[in-house]
Amino acid sequence: MNIIVLIAGVHDPKWPITPDSEANGLPAASHQVPSPFDEAAIEIALRIREARPDTLITAHVAGGAAGEKIARTIAALNITDVSTVELAAPWDQAATARSLAALCGDADLILIGREFGDYDDGMVPALLAGFLDIPLFARVQTIETQGDIRFTREMDSYVETLKVSSRLLASVTNDRRTRLRKPLMKNVMLARQASIGETVTQSASSSAIGIENMAPRNVDRHQTRCAMISGPPEVQARTLATILWEAR
Repeated sequence: MNIIVLIAGVHDPKWPITPDSEANGLPAASHQVPSPFDEAAIEIALRIREARPDTLITAHVAGGAAGEKIARTIAALNITDVSTVELAAPWDQAATARSLAALCGDADLILIGREFGDYDDGMVPALLAGFLDIPLFARVQTIETQGDIRFTREMDSYVETLKVSSRLLASVTNDRRTRLRKPLMKNVMLARQASIGETVTQSASSSAIGIENMAPRNVDRHQTRCAMISGPPEVQARTLATILWEAR
């Protein structure tokens, strides 16, 4: 099976957001990390490879040179075919989907996080499936690899299961039942020295809309009063009741 995983990364919440007008507001490369959805998509690909050793995994990380840090994180999971791709207009979801479609070729399975990076509201996977003209199975939560490969997701009070039997695009969400693996130290060291390629797509510059201006937002931070509540449960309950009564 030939699998392509598309990864965008998100801004590391440990760092304050300081938009750079010269970089279209994209966070610094050192402040980007894989999103929980990216990590879940990679984990699904690895589980398929464990069940089917002849599986080939290719990972494309959005962000061009800025995505190199994330690319090395992915390479440390023993994925050798990892490259970055420049997205000229990350705010234009249709343009992003067109650029990603050019990377997919004839892959049997395409995995992507249910939200593609910090600039998306969940439309990229659906648009990408439309451009590729293949089925989309959205919000995959878990995978079964015993025998046939099956994706499952929960919809209201039902659990839906899909057997992967033809070309498919699957968007992936994080799930508490999915345990992410940690890379081996030897693979981490190899990833630091690995050569990370950069993929150029023909449609990277095609965008119907453009951002006129991007500047830092001036927002006053709200002060929050915090208090530690200790003591026996009945004391904590009385203290909490007093706080809520005073704040009414």
